[in-house]
Amino acid sequence: MRLIPLPRHDLLLGLCCLPALLVIYLTGFTFGQVQAAGLVASGALTLAFGANKTWGGSSFSLLFTTTLGVALSSALGCLAGNITPLYIAGAMLYAAVYVTMANVDDSAWWMLLQWSIAWLVSGYFAGSPEHAADRAMLVGAGGLIQMFFLYLVFRRYPFYLKDVYPRAWLRFLRVTTGKYKHKIHLQWSVFFALMAMGLALSGVEFFHLKNGYWAGMTLLICLRNNYRDSLSRVRARVLGTLMGSIAAAALIDLCDAPLYLIGGFMLFGYAAFTWSYSLIAKSYFVFAFIVTMMVVFMIASLGTSQIVVATHRLETTAIGGLFALFALVMTRLFTRKQILLRRRKSA
Repeated sequence: MRLIPLPRHDLLLGLCCLPALLVIYLTGFTFGQVQAAGLVASGALTLAFGANKTWGGSSFSLLFTTTLGVALSSALGCLAGNITPLYIAGAMLYAAVYVTMANVDDSAWWMLLQWSIAWLVSGYFAGSPEHAADRAMLVGAGGLIQMFFLYLVFRRYPFYLKDVYPRAWLRFLRVTTGKYKHKIHLQWSVFFALMAMGLALSGVEFFHLKNGYWAGMTLLICLRNNYRDSLSRVRARVLGTLMGSIAAAALIDLCDAPLYLIGGFMLFGYAAFTWSYSLIAKSYFVFAFIVTMMVVFMIASLGTSQIVVATHRLETTAIGGLFALFALVMTRLFTRKQILLRRRKSA
C-alpha cells in the first residue's frame, strides 16, 4: 500500500477537529455514558469530514444545514426502522434525490450523502418516538459541538474558508435551492440507483445480515458522476474494507481496553477525515482502509466483538458494491441506447 504524503494544511485542519471528539469522550467517561458519547461523536465526526467544505461560499450554511439534516434523518430513520418496507422505501427515496443532485451542486450532494447515511444507520436502531428524539438530539449535539470548535479555529487560522457566521441563513436557503429548479433532470441513473438501493437492502433483510446499512452506504458512496471513477471506487471500497477489517481485528485482538479502543477510533478517525480533504481522489483504497479501521474500533468500543463487526462490514460492503455495479452498468446501457435512438430520429 503506497502512501501519499499529507499536506500540512490538511494535517492542521484535521488536528483542529479532534478537540470536539476529545471533549465528548472525556465527558462520556466522566459520567459513565460512553455509548451516548459514541452517538454524539458520530455527529461531530460527520462535520469533521466537511470541515474543508463550503456551500455557496459559506461554511456556516453547510455545517449547520448538514447538522439539522443529519439530526432529522436520524429521528425519521429510527421511527421508520420499525416498519421494514417503509425504511427501505425511504432509503430508496434518499438514493434517488442524492443521485439527482450529483450534477447540480457538489456541496448539496455531499450533505445529502450525510443525511442518507444517517437514515440508513438509525433505521437499524429503531425504537419509540422518545428513543428517536434522543438519538436525534445526541447526534445533533455532536454536530453543534464540532461547529463551535471549528468556529474558533476559522477565526484563528487561514483555512481559506469564510468565517462561520449565521447571517440570513433562511434567505440563503431560499435563494440557493431556488436555483436548483432549472438544473434538476431525471435520468436513468436516478431510476437504477433507486432500484439498486431497494434490491440491496431487501437482499440484506432476506439473508438476515447484520448491520445491513453498510450495503446502502457503500452503494451511495460508489455512485459518482464519472463511470470509470465509480468502477474504481467499487473495487477500492471492497478491497480497502477487506484489508481494513483484517488489520483492525488483529489490532483489537491485542488489547480490548475501552481507552485503547476509543484511542484507536480517534487516531484512525483523524487519519480518515484528514485524508478526505484533498487526497481521497488519489487513493480511495487507502481512504476505505482507514475508514474501515475507524469504524471497527468505534463499534468495538461500544461492546461488540471486533470479529463480528469486521465480518458484517465486509459482507454488506460486498453486497453494496455488487448492486452499485448493477446500477452503473444498467445506467450506461440504457443511456447509450437512448442516445442511439435520438441519433436515428435526428438522421
